[in-house]
Amino acid sequence: MTMRKALLAALLALPLPALAEGGKPLTAEEFDTLTRGKVMDTWSFGSIYGVEKFLPGGRSIWEDERGCMYGTWEQVGEMICFTYEDDPSTPDCWTYFDTGDGGLSAQFNGDPSVEPIYLKPSNHAMTCNEYLGA
Repeated sequence: MTMRKALLAALLALPLPALAEGGKPLTAEEFDTLTRGKVMDTWSFGSIYGVEKFLPGGRSIWEDERGCMYGTWEQVGEMICFTYEDDPSTPDCWTYFDTGDGGLSAQFNGDPSVEPIYLKPSNHAMTCNEYLGA
């Protein structure tokens, strides 16, 4: 095996966060630019487990098999933290990275030892109603 093929094989074996270690987490402004007005599928372990629509003003609508949840997001340190109406006292915080293909990868609570999730542009129609006045 040539050195180039060996290096490529080693790089392909690395998880995305290891490849992105040199990249810096997205700021709120960068996250908003990449997501606002979009519906994104959320993938984990190779399967879609939810769909989220990102609205202006740091608002979002999450939909999964349990139904719809309305939430807001804000930057806290290097993480983007979501607060949903079902549990407003416990935000879900993620460190997001641009994957360069229109999607994002994220580590829960910024922990690189946790399997990342991936957000990819969606073709799914959401059944949730918009916020009033959205």
